[in-house]
Amino acid sequence: MYVKYIFLYFGQKNKSMKNIFTFLLITPLLIVSHAKAQFTQKCASHKAMQKMEETHPGYLQGTKDLFNEFYANNNSRAISDTFLYVRVVVHVLYNTPEENLPDSVIFNQMSILNNDYGRMNADTINMRPVFAPIAGVDSRIRFVLADTDPQGNPTNGITRTSTTKTTFFSLLGGGLAEDVKLSANGGKDPWDQTRYLNIWICDMSIPFLGPAILGYAVPPSGLPNWDAGSTDGISDGVVIQYQVFGSNNPNPLTVGGTTYVIKGRTPVHEVGHYLGLRHIWGDATACAGDDGIDDTPQATDASAQDCDATKNTCTDNIAGIDMPDMIENYMDYSAEDCQNSFTKNQVEFVRWVIRNFRTDIATVSFTDVKEIANEEIISLAPNPANENINIVSKNGSKIIAVSLYNMAGQLVLINNCNDVKTSINTTALSEGIYFVELTTPQSTQRVKLVLTH
Repeated sequence: MYVKYIFLYFGQKNKSMKNIFTFLLITPLLIVSHAKAQFTQKCASHKAMQKMEETHPGYLQGTKDLFNEFYANNNSRAISDTFLYVRVVVHVLYNTPEENLPDSVIFNQMSILNNDYGRMNADTINMRPVFAPIAGVDSRIRFVLADTDPQGNPTNGITRTSTTKTTFFSLLGGGLAEDVKLSANGGKDPWDQTRYLNIWICDMSIPFLGPAILGYAVPPSGLPNWDAGSTDGISDGVVIQYQVFGSNNPNPLTVGGTTYVIKGRTPVHEVGHYLGLRHIWGDATACAGDDGIDDTPQATDASAQDCDATKNTCTDNIAGIDMPDMIENYMDYSAEDCQNSFTKNQVEFVRWVIRNFRTDIATVSFTDVKEIANEEIISLAPNPANENINIVSKNGSKIIAVSLYNMAGQLVLINNCNDVKTSINTTALSEGIYFVELTTPQSTQRVKLVLTH
């Protein structure tokens, strides 16, 4: 199968540097150095694909065929006004109190997922103008914590499991952390993987050296570019190192004395893999890679965990422009504080995958999902309402947008703003129940609204 991982790389590019500890894993190469706190996420997906080609001849061609099929289905690719609500369960595995992340961190990460996939994140303003022709739009994909478990019991969409395992990282397991998905091995069994996006949060460190993996994801096994049986031994879902979940995480990611900016973009990246997206450089070097998406600029390989806006490592022609390396893209390896967007075709692709290959993880009806469980940061009154709704931020955060949806999940009204308070007139709307989605730079909150005239 086509598995996505993110590996840490600490060390200098100078090959003569001393004090480098090298660990040769089954698929990735992890290099750790204490000489300099440089950090680069590494991924062995290309090597994994080559391994799959050895065991399943034709696999690499099948990967290309998937994207050909996507572009051949023009009529099914367009973004509609139908929202797709993905059910999420977050499994927290902890050996120490620090690893047992509070609900507030999980709620924060859910908001980041919704803001980034909805292109409601405030840092979209940092995208360079050259990318305006390809800048993504609201995917109309929303992630919601499940309100019922597979047996139909009420839940908050979060499980917590104390474990005796000090790390789930396993050399014998191919440099992954698959035991986290097995209760018998100290982890937590997944919920129905056809109906829930399972996210496991755990520690994947190498003792005394720090995190070996920041995260990895399993793309949907039903995609036509994977042979039958190619997912054997690897369970569906997303696994995340506990320090990089949420932008309000109380546990800093510090390596070699350097603390790195964490904005919750590792889960955004890994969920992209879960929905079939590849790294934008196509897991190859020397401009030979292709991620299958037509409007992502070509690059030589993974960027060096920086925000170097001067790089244009490959010549391409997108919308008539030779575009530079897109460090703004969530599927790059750039630093989290410069990532802010998908492209239009990436957005179309993830919706296409949900519609065709992960058909049961999402619903199109608000009535099937709970309101986003988040601390109340915005007040809305009156409710029930008649003609006007007054909305006020309770913590001083500016309100970016107010969106109203009917019970079918259709957008019926949107009000963009940039203030701590706003109001909207609802006299043109029919009586009934609506949902108000309130967006600030830090979070998204959903509130049920009753209109009476």
